[in-house]
Amino acid sequence: MPSSRILVMTGGTRGFGRRMVERLLAEQPDWRVILLARPSAHVNELTAAIAAPHRLSIVDADLASLDSVTAGIGAVTRILDGRSIDAMALNAGVQVVEGDRISADGFELTFAVNHLAHFFLAASLAPHIRTGGRIVFTASEVHDPLAFCLMGIARAEWQSPDALADGTRSQMHLAEGVERGEARYSASKLLNLMSARHFAASEPRFSTYAFNPSVVPGTDIARERNMLQILLWKHLLPTLTPILPGARSLNRSAGDLLWLVTKADAEALRGQYVDGRTVQPGSDESRDTKKIEAIASYSRALIARHLAVSSSERAATGSIEDSAA
Repeated sequence: MPSSRILVMTGGTRGFGRRMVERLLAEQPDWRVILLARPSAHVNELTAAIAAPHRLSIVDADLASLDSVTAGIGAVTRILDGRSIDAMALNAGVQVVEGDRISADGFELTFAVNHLAHFFLAASLAPHIRTGGRIVFTASEVHDPLAFCLMGIARAEWQSPDALADGTRSQMHLAEGVERGEARYSASKLLNLMSARHFAASEPRFSTYAFNPSVVPGTDIARERNMLQILLWKHLLPTLTPILPGARSLNRSAGDLLWLVTKADAEALRGQYVDGRTVQPGSDESRDTKKIEAIASYSRALIARHLAVSSSERAATGSIEDSAA
């Protein structure tokens, strides 16, 4: 690993995340990327598109499975081989609009992927981040029920952390389908901003903050919509971005994230909600210290329980193997 700076990232195989990875590797020769992603054609396309594939390491990780995230953390640590992480960009996200889907561990899928997996990565890899490094969580304006959003996405109603994690209780005041799925997505973005504020307060060695890319037509976030909506989102709206209020192009959002990862004054942004490159206050709820502590404590308890069960299972397997031997 000859490059001197290391970015660990999720959500780098599609949309503005992929554009950011491409630009980082093209424009910053002293950086390399460790990207956690599921095997897919998108991974192959990214690897083929960059000029320096030796500076990109792909770690197989499914964010909907804590076992897979645990394995991914181990793989990242092995790749680091004692080196430090300079930056983490926790950017992946799903928006479910069909049904009430559950993760491999029994959590509401949007909560599991958008929030819990990223909280797990941040907590587990924090010891490997260099002093003065940074973590950037991708949030959204839809975390705030009062903020304008071009797409009119349904906003979340605050619930206790255990309800937000539960596919039978999360945002069930809304009808099944698009509205409930959008509200769960909005809730997950609030939790990402709360996570950024939590780590900013609890990890003094490095800085953590949240990023709002705003509405970015042309990404794959609308992949579960109907065909007409997908066509409009992928092909028509990108051409209208310059005149659409609150919309940003792939290049602009990729550039903003690149700036936040490599050049921004990280300490000045500690705990902040950064809309593009501008600090905004975020919702009142996102600054509620009791709610932040509640979601952080709950998430840490879920992770601790997962690790304890995994450890017990490994020990039991070892005992069985020893007996068989």
